[in-house]
Amino acid sequence: MKKVIYTDKKGFLRVSLLRDMDDESKPTLGIPLEPPPIDSILDECKLELHNELVRHGLFTVEDVQNGQTELTSVILGVFRTKLIEAYKLKKQGVK
Repeated sequence: MKKVIYTDKKGFLRVSLLRDMDDESKPTLGIPLEPPPIDSILDECKLELHNELVRHGLFTVEDVQNGQTELTSVILGVFRTKLIEAYKLKKQGVK
């Protein structure tokens, strides 16, 4: 089996699992390998991210430049848990 990476019509990178003998020019015929969908995660995080930026006083580019560690902490704090949970749900077969 081989993994073939290609770009779909919307610009997303996709991966398909093909048999070694399959033609790599037809990756859509293989078994798709995808990370979990993130649209709902992004929607859920909008409010939380906004509130955390306010709590940390990150309002201007100067605030962000002076608070690089805080910015990274806020972003990871908001997204990491939700993304890991999405991977766990995908493994369980929940959409």
